[in-house]
Amino acid sequence: MATTRYYHPEYRQAEVSAIVAALDRGQSVSVIGPPSVGKTNLLRYLDQERLSATDPTSPWLRYAPLSREQGSIVTINIDPNALLPSLPHETGEIAASAWPGFELLIHRTTIKTQLYPTVRARGEANAELAEEIERLQTRFNSAHPDVSDFEDRLHAHLALRHLESLLDSALSSRRLQNAPIRIAYFMDEFERFLQTMPNYFFVALRSIRDRFKYEVMFVTFTRNSLPYLAGNRVQVLEPFLELFHDNAVYLHPFVDDDAWRMIEQLEEKSVSQDDYALGLLIRSTGGFAGLLRAGFKHVDKLAHLHGSDYHHAIDLAANRLSAETNVQAECETLLRGLNSVEIETLFGVMNRKTELDPHTIRELLNKSLLRQDSSPAGVCVVPPVLAAYIRNHPSPPKPRPPAPPATLPEN
Repeated sequence: MATTRYYHPEYRQAEVSAIVAALDRGQSVSVIGPPSVGKTNLLRYLDQERLSATDPTSPWLRYAPLSREQGSIVTINIDPNALLPSLPHETGEIAASAWPGFELLIHRTTIKTQLYPTVRARGEANAELAEEIERLQTRFNSAHPDVSDFEDRLHAHLALRHLESLLDSALSSRRLQNAPIRIAYFMDEFERFLQTMPNYFFVALRSIRDRFKYEVMFVTFTRNSLPYLAGNRVQVLEPFLELFHDNAVYLHPFVDDDAWRMIEQLEEKSVSQDDYALGLLIRSTGGFAGLLRAGFKHVDKLAHLHGSDYHHAIDLAANRLSAETNVQAECETLLRGLNSVEIETLFGVMNRKTELDPHTIRELLNKSLLRQDSSPAGVCVVPPVLAAYIRNHPSPPKPRPPAPPATLPEN
């Protein structure tokens, strides 16, 4: 049996506390981070299936003080790779094309055992309450079978109504028993949802939020800010995007404590290394999780690097690591996960260009891929390993086009 990875209680404290605290206030959150920064591990850390409900170190207890009065937050992970093919439909029939999104939300909600309507009071239950809970159970149980009843296309057309009924059943059951809960949908790789689902789907999600106010929230995980990803759809999607205006959390590289903890876990699978070399590894990779992991395989080659000062030694380490094939592959993965304008801007900064788009500069600063300095452009590329890679590979790679979920039909 695989061992569950241990996460220190202070893991990514700044970002984790911001995400959980916003949800505790009933607000939706946009989490933005470039490739290699460690988004997957953040999702694993926040996974409630990994945590004991009474664990005092759980972020869902530490950073959500309102839970004691307003109810605990129940998270539901939504993976776009699990989307089913859209229903057969004529061009422009948006209900059928949006059906996979609603079906996935309904399915993941119904299999979350904490949400099943049941009498939770101790002792002899009130007969009227028990009868009401039984009625809610019926609605809850029928939501997914109804929405997947292909013999009755009306059910599929009314998928939004089935989702509303499902959520109302789960939330009402707990509210009736003075034990409220709140629901947060974690939507990973949200770019794929934007690419796949019609505008109607996202505007309908806004209606869900308005229907249940602070009891239903959304968390999106993306590589770019939502307004940028929406592109020319931004105006029609504004009702949905508005939910995230106050809570955009940029996922930064590891702080020193988290970086050293990751090093310790890597050493458990290998051998202990020289602290000086490990320090150079952390500084040259900037704390990017993917670069740290790739560079750790070569950390023994850094121990003999001593420049004129420590900053020079970091540059030497960055150049040495950037010559390794797996580190180069990680740098390319990071770059190709950006959009074309961001890639051109990073290469422009390395080539000392000064006429650069200020919005893109600001986005790259937020992603910790640029740092302000005294150069003509006012910024420099970080982490040092990435700067060394760009210096040695002057031709910008093309961004990787977002792939649609494999479960959707190919055009």
